[in-house]
Amino acid sequence: MNIREELKKTAEKLPSKNGIIYGARKLTFHELKERAFRIASALEKLGVKKGDKVLTYLPNIPEFVEIYLGALSAGVICVPIDFRIIGDELKHIVTDSDASVIFTTVDMAKPIKAAGELPKAVKTMVIIGDGDKSPDTDYTEFMAGGGTGEPSVPISDEDEALYLYTSGSTGRPKGVILQYRHLDLFPQSLHAIIPEYCTVDTVMACILPMSHITGPILVNTQLKYGNSLVIFESWRPDTVWKAVEREKVNLFNSVPPISQMLLADPKLEQYDLSSLKYISMMGMSVPKALMEEYRRRIPHLKVIQGYGLTETSPLLTLVPLKQADEKLGSVGTAVPGVELKIVDESGAPVAQDTPGEIIAQGPQIMKGYYKLPDETAKVIKDGWFWTGDLGRVDSDGFVFHLGRSKEIIITGGINVFPAEVENVLVAHQFIMDAAVVGIPDPKRGEVLSAFVVKRPGSELTESEIVKYCREKMADYKVPRMVRFIDALPMVGPGKVNKKVLIESAG
Repeated sequence: MNIREELKKTAEKLPSKNGIIYGARKLTFHELKERAFRIASALEKLGVKKGDKVLTYLPNIPEFVEIYLGALSAGVICVPIDFRIIGDELKHIVTDSDASVIFTTVDMAKPIKAAGELPKAVKTMVIIGDGDKSPDTDYTEFMAGGGTGEPSVPISDEDEALYLYTSGSTGRPKGVILQYRHLDLFPQSLHAIIPEYCTVDTVMACILPMSHITGPILVNTQLKYGNSLVIFESWRPDTVWKAVEREKVNLFNSVPPISQMLLADPKLEQYDLSSLKYISMMGMSVPKALMEEYRRRIPHLKVIQGYGLTETSPLLTLVPLKQADEKLGSVGTAVPGVELKIVDESGAPVAQDTPGEIIAQGPQIMKGYYKLPDETAKVIKDGWFWTGDLGRVDSDGFVFHLGRSKEIIITGGINVFPAEVENVLVAHQFIMDAAVVGIPDPKRGEVLSAFVVKRPGSELTESEIVKYCREKMADYKVPRMVRFIDALPMVGPGKVNKKVLIESAG
């Protein structure tokens, strides 16, 4: 997707339509185009050229969209960073990305400066918001210095567009390289599976961090189909549901922890959510009990799963809406252009309904990891991307996600998939969230340890949980230890940091 051309076409076709809605603040497609082109022009005046990188360290605000569109309109690579990253991890990404410009806010400039001296490659830091910006550049002044003319730099499908750094749960964050050709794929997949929501009348919303792949794919989609995009101002349930009611939101993507939190609003049934037709849950194995609770609390809503990774730009599978109820718990079937296999360690396909690693082939696969050819070669073999995720496929071709291969627990010589046990735990009426890890044991190799987040007011005990599990599954799957925790440590949207849990349990 040539972002510049799509932005220009949409602005010409729908100049006065609200492209971005953020509380009381709204930006039409015409305004988005002008502001994006000003960013592109200002970058050019600063000496930032095609193929250079600009880094965004921002919360979910409209400026993220302006900068993303402006950079890509000028052929400049955008490097979004998760706004929760700090310290050495932040310093690593700033240095590793070779960014020429950093865009951030007054408050978020502080952790950047605290992480150490900026690399020499950084020309300036552009600061959004009120407060002391000295000696950095003010965002409003930076934008005012650019013109509104269309950038002239040529852009091809094979040019690099995005560096998206992985969460770093297994080591240093790695920069996933996506090209302009990748930007078309999510809008195309969405249209192929749920075409009724790829129209100019659709209102999509963003609750996940835009600094992950969620932001770019939703912006790409709205350029393609001319739909409005609501950026939720926070994750607070009342804020989200009021925005859905006020702006008549039709669909949004989420992850289980946030989805669970949204259900905690005691006034949920009092909102007018009739416009909301569809929520997709991504990022990890989704508890079936959570999806069933959504169906019970908001009966008209279709709750489905999809599956993918940043490295696959991101969508590999999605459940068609017509089969949302029938295949509840599945992550769906392969989207157009994707070929999936479930294989054993040697790469040989396994039998139907047999667990194995999910590998994928198709145009969705990333170009590679930035400056890491050896790491790229480990996951892309003969054109196939090895996801590191376990799954199985049923007789209808629907995929069921079973968790990360590195998280599988071997107890007494038997494989246990943590996601299976976690799904049983969160189905308990007094359990809000749970994670299961393997702890070394001299007799069994590993035993299961469960970390449980109780619902507010619950007096649930460890023995009650063990008894409940014994009634629901085989003895070898029952956690031998249960620890209560206020919240699960996260390493990204929907990704539990199990390394931290293992260390705390050891």
